Amino acid sequence: MDKLKVVFKALEDVNAVDIVVYDMREISPFYDYFVISSATSDRQLHAAITHINDDFAKAGYAAPNIEGKTSKSWVLVDAKDIIINIFTKEEREYYHLEKMFAGFGQVDTTTLK
Repeated sequence: MDKLKVVFKALEDVNAVDIVVYDMREISPFYDYFVISSATSDRQLHAAITHINDDFAKAGYAAPNIEGKTSKSWVLVDAKDIIINIFTKEEREYYHLEKMFAGFGQVDTTTLK
């Protein structure tokens, strides 16, 4: 949960919005948490990547793998046990990943603050 708190705080620090965290520990053998968040601009999207990388380094976690570093609409951060998706609002609405996760348990994000 500490690593998840680092992710959540990094996203909040750059003012990412609509952060949703799914608890996948009982469902997926590959990862524990699946995070979806929105950025209001591509600049904010890339700031989120930087914050996650920097905060992981400060906390002693391995640097995550990042897909879409040059994208202006969607970045996927693979932190091994946590998958983080950062979308622009339009891209998030288009892919609507929340629909795929309907019925899965969500983490109460107030516990991550």
